[in-house]
Amino acid sequence: MFIGHFAMGLVASRVEKRLALGTALLASQLPDAIWPYLLLTGAETVSIVPGDTAMTPLRFDSYPWSHSLLMTALAGFVLAGLYRAIGGGGRAAAMIAGLAVSHWFLDFITHRPDMPVLPWSDLKLGLGMWHSVPLTVLVEGLMYAGAVLFYAYGRRMSVGFWILIAVLGATYVANVVGPPPPGVTPVALSMVILVPIVWWWGNKVGAKEAVSA
Repeated sequence: MFIGHFAMGLVASRVEKRLALGTALLASQLPDAIWPYLLLTGAETVSIVPGDTAMTPLRFDSYPWSHSLLMTALAGFVLAGLYRAIGGGGRAAAMIAGLAVSHWFLDFITHRPDMPVLPWSDLKLGLGMWHSVPLTVLVEGLMYAGAVLFYAYGRRMSVGFWILIAVLGATYVANVVGPPPPGVTPVALSMVILVPIVWWWGNKVGAKEAVSA
């Protein structure tokens, strides 16, 4: 799942207004923010295998440290703790931890059975929604559209916000209809670049929101 994770971040930031949008989007993508660094160091592995699932050419061979349920929860609690340490509120911190854990459950729905539960266990789960492109696009598209409308309702959103929403949507479409990536390293580097930009951009445009009375 891709924009479905961002949908969760949008909803959480709207529900808890003290949780900056960019921080919420980062929390929703936390396992994917950690994953590329582990790929680049060889600690985790992925292969490019077109047809492995209908939705993506990526076959996730091993990612127990970034994407197991236990480590995802631990990373979420660490990020929430750091947020509290710099003065963030308790409710927003709880949202951060919940967003990180939600990543695993959304991936569990979309992935084939490759989602580890524990980093040292062979148990892997997944419902395999990625085997159907129409179903995946429908579910994620509705999630994203609904979250955007929910976040923007009653607000005068900046042009920067709508550009961010369009860029994320266009990135998703490119991943669905575009060719397979040329290699693993470009995949990792694209995530290394994308995630910090989304965090910075989201916080920047979120700070400019004008809420209607």
